[in-house]
Amino acid sequence: MALRTMKRTKPRSLGAQVDRMRGRWPEFNYRMTADGFAIWQGVVQPYQAEYEIGLFWAPASSLKPWVWLIDPGLVPRPGCTYEQIPHLLYNDERPELSGLCLFDPDGAEWSNCDLIADTTIPWAVEWLQHYEFWHFDGIWRGKSIGPESVAEIRASTVHRSEGQLADDTA
Repeated sequence: MALRTMKRTKPRSLGAQVDRMRGRWPEFNYRMTADGFAIWQGVVQPYQAEYEIGLFWAPASSLKPWVWLIDPGLVPRPGCTYEQIPHLLYNDERPELSGLCLFDPDGAEWSNCDLIADTTIPWAVEWLQHYEFWHFDGIWRGKSIGPESVAEIRASTVHRSEGQLADDTA
């Protein structure tokens, strides 16, 4: 008789999320904002550096958690811009506060049925591993879907626009 693993379909409660975070990531501090948002802060060490990360989550919604670097903050490679950092949820006004892109925007990698401690935090650590290597040699070794950076997206948009203009004038 074969065993089937079934994907959980019931959202995890805030209590379940907090309990699992305390069990797996006890060094993370947790607080709840007055308007109902959960925030965790803690230190992880993917390879060489330690990073303090923040995680913001709206338990009453189906939105994915938002993860950002606190200390050290997000920085581009020497000679690069923030727009060239791969896999960010880019903040045009404050690029240093951009979120880490941990999920395919169109994919179903995470839902509120999943435990943040078992998915989002390990994925953030993996993202930071790729970030450290990218700082070393400029190569992003993580999985990618589409353009890797905002700079690539903007360049391809300009390229398509220029191509459209050339087609329109021909």
